[in-house]
Amino acid sequence: MNRREMELERLEENVEQAVLTIDDTKYAVNIEEVEAFISHCKSFMSLNSNSDFELMTQEISDSLVEFSKGDVTMDQIRPQLLFLREVGFLLKSLLTRVEEN
Repeated sequence: MNRREMELERLEENVEQAVLTIDDTKYAVNIEEVEAFISHCKSFMSLNSNSDFELMTQEISDSLVEFSKGDVTMDQIRPQLLFLREVGFLLKSLLTRVEEN
């Protein structure tokens, strides 16, 4: 069974960091990456609510299905592909393993 908890820890003097512990391994949550993700997404999509992320992922799926039929142009799916790239970058950089001293 996975043991998960999230808390604020002081990783450096005067700097608190959100730390996620999964099975006794600590990961720093890189909130700056979340901020960068949202900022990049705003440049090519609407972000009026969190449901816009879900809508975009559904549009990606639908567009790729239609694109495979030849009914959609690359310009029509460009925002969805950019979003997918940003999601990949966010997921890659969201957590950083905390090295124990």
